[in-house]
Amino acid sequence: MLVISCVFLVLALGSLVRTTTGFGFSLVAVPPLALLVDPVTAVVVAGLMSAPVSVWISARDRRHVDRRLAALFLGFGLAGVPFGVWLLNALSERVLMVAIAVMVLAGTFLVWRRTRIPGGTPVLAGVSALSGASFASTGIDGPLMVAALQGTGMEPRVQRATLSVMFSATSAASLAGFWVSGRLTPVVGSLLLVGIPAMLVGMAAGERVFRRLDAELFRRAVLGLLLISSVSVVTRVVTA
Repeated sequence: MLVISCVFLVLALGSLVRTTTGFGFSLVAVPPLALLVDPVTAVVVAGLMSAPVSVWISARDRRHVDRRLAALFLGFGLAGVPFGVWLLNALSERVLMVAIAVMVLAGTFLVWRRTRIPGGTPVLAGVSALSGASFASTGIDGPLMVAALQGTGMEPRVQRATLSVMFSATSAASLAGFWVSGRLTPVVGSLLLVGIPAMLVGMAAGERVFRRLDAELFRRAVLGLLLISSVSVVTRVVTA
């Protein structure tokens, strides 16, 4: 019962963060889920649960989508997904935990430093492909894309909507990959039953936060969560 309650809280929090910022569901959710269940199940559940949130944001904010960038992100992001699914199946549990830890630490650093990845279309294309592969293998994708968009001057709502279009597509592609590779297990199904109401709670809270957003305060709160996640995952890897 304690595990189920913790899973509910983690997925609700992930939905809140994704709804508010347009990214961060898996960055917040995967590390604690990997401590509650095995890392592969954590990646699959987070990947599946983040999809409806992204689709909701894409539909709600469709008028704010930068269509040119969305098309670029979709093409290259989807191209990276098969490689990520292969990695998910090829890596051992310990190596996957290390990969998750590295991505969480890198994501925390990028958000903390407000890092900007310079470059034009080729850089955005490369980051999109890497993000797609990262999502399918570790469940973590957002920080790379946010860093790539930092220098574009894109408004928060446009950034959130555009990223959500890409994340909707990579989530759907990853779902297909998880199904083909036999990762949609009964355990995943039972956790999804917990995750659906958690997702709805998080989305409702996230929309309220977004409308009243104190950007700097929220950023600090997310950084605190990421720091806790980073320490937890690294501790798990070191002591395993």
